[in-house]
Amino acid sequence: MKINRFQNFFFAPKHVFVALIVAMMMFFSTGQLSAQRINMIDIIGDVDSVAAAFTKSGLKLVAKNSEDYRLVGKMAGENIELRFYFTPISRLVYKGVVITEKAFAPDSVHAAFTARVAKISKRYITPEICFFADGTSVRYVAPTPAAPGAESPLLITSDIQKIAWENMTYFINLRLYCYKRADGRIVTEYVVKNNETKYNAEMLMMPKGGDALGF
Repeated sequence: MKINRFQNFFFAPKHVFVALIVAMMMFFSTGQLSAQRINMIDIIGDVDSVAAAFTKSGLKLVAKNSEDYRLVGKMAGENIELRFYFTPISRLVYKGVVITEKAFAPDSVHAAFTARVAKISKRYITPEICFFADGTSVRYVAPTPAAPGAESPLLITSDIQKIAWENMTYFINLRLYCYKRADGRIVTEYVVKNNETKYNAEMLMMPKGGDALGF
């Protein structure tokens, strides 16, 4: 039985190894750029299609503004408002903001904030940057685990207002922020890096007081 050159190339051990490496690189590269999700729903794409995906999940679209779309409903068992911000010309989503409907009391808001940070950290990585109310920031330093091999405890002091995840290893196209709002609500912000760059570029093309490209 004859085996053609393509089969010889593909099935040779060395070439199989190379093919696997290339396939893995393509997979991870694609995943890194497209793995921006809120509640397991992709936010990559134009604002209308992204909003439609969330309305199918049960949220209700309540407002379409020139800069954002607003949806409300229950997500992951919690009543929230979800806002999508988009580029002015291509209308690609560059930021999604989840706001809790519940306004936590002053004596419980930090506990709720810490719980949200812990949930995000488990999904992604430990916090990277801590911001205080005065705008200053420090790098987050994880406490030493109680025992070798144990998980490091999460330490978010009450004077910390905002947490940032800006340089994640796998989700390289995503920045995340979680912060306490003055009214007691907790906000989680998802920023798609390449679409944010597109937003900035498109804003430069917008004439003052006019529509995109002046049309």
